[in-house]
Amino acid sequence: MQSKKEEVKQQIEAAALKVFFRKGFSDAKMNDIADEIQISVGNIYTYFKTKKELFYSVVPVSLVDYLKHVLVENIRIDNQISFDDVNNEEKSALVQEQVNILTQYRMQIVIIFERNKGTVYSNARNELIDLMIETKKPYLKNSYKRYQIETEENLILLNIIARNVINMVLDLLKREMSDDSRKRIFEALSLYWLQGIKSINE
Repeated sequence: MQSKKEEVKQQIEAAALKVFFRKGFSDAKMNDIADEIQISVGNIYTYFKTKKELFYSVVPVSLVDYLKHVLVENIRIDNQISFDDVNNEEKSALVQEQVNILTQYRMQIVIIFERNKGTVYSNARNELIDLMIETKKPYLKNSYKRYQIETEENLILLNIIARNVINMVLDLLKREMSDDSRKRIFEALSLYWLQGIKSINE
């Protein structure tokens, strides 16, 4: 009996994730989730008291913390590769971890950064951009070989790059394709970002 209850709960969560991904939190209705797996709305309330409780069950805050940690490590390693000429093995391992995250949590990531109205994630995109800039700041230089830029201009440049990186990842995650295709494209994008950053850091 207990395993049956757990199975129904998992079905509800899987259905909720699909609905939140399609409609966003604010536009999703409990009826939509019930219709997804052909159960009654009352049955959902047996497991979850509110839509918000169900939402945070499938899109937990701990996932955001994990994503931020991986991102900070990625920026740190990118800059070590650029400035310190460190071995790329650590970078390769981190790219693989990112690929696994994108595959496993594809819908949650899109929800967190795009379909978040009415949730604690409503400012998640700006918070992530600020974190990316703060992580990059210690690596900023006073002068560059390829261009002349002041500190304030550099921060604007970083803001634009951070927004573009997030947009590219979200674009990739929203597209319907096989996991293998998504992995290969993300690996190609990672090379693109790294080469671009190397060029800017000179």
